[in-house]
Amino acid sequence: MKYTFNTKEQLIHFICTEIITTAEATELLACSRQYLDELVSKGKITPIKTINRVRLYWKNDIISLLEKRHSS
Repeated sequence: MKYTFNTKEQLIHFICTEIITTAEATELLACSRQYLDELVSKGKITPIKTINRVRLYWKNDIISLLEKRHSS
């Protein structure tokens, strides 16, 4: 996947709409941080970046995981 941004505003918009934090992911999944950590350790989801204790995720990965949980 390759993304091109012509302006800083386009990049900011992309980050704000496509990248989410652990807190946002747990809210979308309606789960605890510990459960999300368990999903990461089991390889069910992979953070795109980890900074100290903050992990960043692709929003679509979290939504896909949520859809799988509801279809089971």
